[in-house]
Amino acid sequence: MKKLLIFLLIILGGFMVGCNDDLQVPSNFTISGSLASWDEVPGASYRLEFTNTETNQIARRIVNTNSVDLNTFKLPEGDYMVKVQSMKGDKASAFTEEVSYHQDDLSAVSEISDITLTNGVYIKWMGRTYYNPETEMNMIYHSASGFEVQFEGTSVQATLTATNHSDPNHRPYVVIVVDDDFENSRRIALDKSTQDLILAEDLEEGEHKVTLYKSTESIDSHIGVVRVSTDGKFLPEVDYKARKIEVIAASSSTGFGNLGTSSQSKSTINSDALQAYAFLAANALNADINIVAASGWGCKFSRWTNPMTKNMFDAYKKVDVESQIDWEPSAYVPDVVIINLGTNDESYISYMAQNQQQRYALMQEFAEQYLALIDYVHGLYPDAKILILYGLMRESKIYDQTIAIYNAAKEEIDNVYLLKSEGDQAGCSAHPSAASHAQIAQSVINKIKEITGWE
Repeated sequence: MKKLLIFLLIILGGFMVGCNDDLQVPSNFTISGSLASWDEVPGASYRLEFTNTETNQIARRIVNTNSVDLNTFKLPEGDYMVKVQSMKGDKASAFTEEVSYHQDDLSAVSEISDITLTNGVYIKWMGRTYYNPETEMNMIYHSASGFEVQFEGTSVQATLTATNHSDPNHRPYVVIVVDDDFENSRRIALDKSTQDLILAEDLEEGEHKVTLYKSTESIDSHIGVVRVSTDGKFLPEVDYKARKIEVIAASSSTGFGNLGTSSQSKSTINSDALQAYAFLAANALNADINIVAASGWGCKFSRWTNPMTKNMFDAYKKVDVESQIDWEPSAYVPDVVIINLGTNDESYISYMAQNQQQRYALMQEFAEQYLALIDYVHGLYPDAKILILYGLMRESKIYDQTIAIYNAAKEEIDNVYLLKSEGDQAGCSAHPSAASHAQIAQSVINKIKEITGWE
């Protein structure tokens, strides 16, 4: 009996010793960035517990080392409270105090460059652009072309290139709009061959939209987009508008000298496409716009180009007026096509014609080319409304011919319309001023509403 009692006391003593042998709680638990670490407990493994502060859902992970990159767990993005305990066999220590941790979205994109510029996921491109695989940049050419990104964060910047950057009269200008706030937009000259441009900064943390427009025309200079980056992440939201307008034109549609006066020479300083009728009308109608226009160019010919046979019909088929790269018409299918040509053709005709017979013959060539352009556009976009716009330069010598072109086109195509809207000649070289463009835009808006039924 005495031996049995001694044996039971030995077992009970051993049990009491085991109960007092608690597993050590990990000490010095910290999280720096995504790296969690704590002091080693010899022979132990570790259990981490994550509590999502928004959903209260709990996730647990087990590791065998006393440090770990929390990104390897691929937790959903969010804020967590994290604690750790040591484990050995069937024993587990108490948990440490909780430490806060933010898990980033590991699939988030904070920089768009190279081929991701044009994959259609993060950037909306406006106007005719061309990705050059050799330079790894997307080229922007025409007036009111550009790009738009939506992101979550506080800032966005872009690396841009510019041609003619050293010439103050021809360097490109861009207009930057944050969250559609045009009243507080910024207009900036690109005066370096390559520069990092802050598009937005110090915004309230959250979702935002930044839009960059090229406000000057192609014949002055081009822009290349190398990369766009944010301190947060880009959102895969590319919102093309349901309505689309295209403009085939010359100087007035680019905003030629609309910020200057009739006594000044035109430059990119005093020319702003965003204050010209085409962009104003599209913006008011909540439509995307694609402008293909060049100052001094005619539908058939012009005395201002070299050679004088350069014309907008041929240029319309390319990404840019001086480019040999074909434009893919299916990339942008307009509901309305505005054609505003003839002023430069008339200037050429008056310059070249030695008599009335020659003038008549050249007028016929112009009319045939204009009708061919209308027919070509209609062939590409049979459902589009084609609006012939004239009068912006008060080019009265060609009014009758323009009306005759409309009448001839109307015999073959139902969706052809005519609008006369005269400018004030108060801008550079007798072009419309910004105030006049606003009035012309209203005429265009009213006409487009009439022919489309848009509200």
